[in-house]
Amino acid sequence: MLNLPRPAEKPPKENTIALINIVFLMLIFFLIAGSLAPPMEDIDLIETTDSRPVEPPRALFITEKAELIYEGKEITVENYVTGLKDEGVAADETGPHARIAADSTLPAIQLIDVIDRIRAAGAGKITVITERKMN
Repeated sequence: MLNLPRPAEKPPKENTIALINIVFLMLIFFLIAGSLAPPMEDIDLIETTDSRPVEPPRALFITEKAELIYEGKEITVENYVTGLKDEGVAADETGPHARIAADSTLPAIQLIDVIDRIRAAGAGKITVITERKMN
């Protein structure tokens, strides 16, 4: 009788369905997460050299012509502050926290004027968003 070796057993097939499902779920997650931040307006931000990096905020944008834009629409200071109060934005005892991003070509006196109007409309803390200048 001839003694032939038995053929090696084939390894079980790997189930790639689970991997495909995970990749698909990650794709959906990143598509949704990426669309949560509103797009930045077409302005060149003021540059600073000493600032900490943060995520892009929902901010009131001030163009070089001193137009106020919030979430892609032109708005008044009063409507902006009222909207912050209605949205339940983080606030302190003086009012809601306002974030503004101004075009770098906007004259400083106009920026100060907008900040004064925001404060007069009832905002509390006001943060000016800048862009970190790379050295």
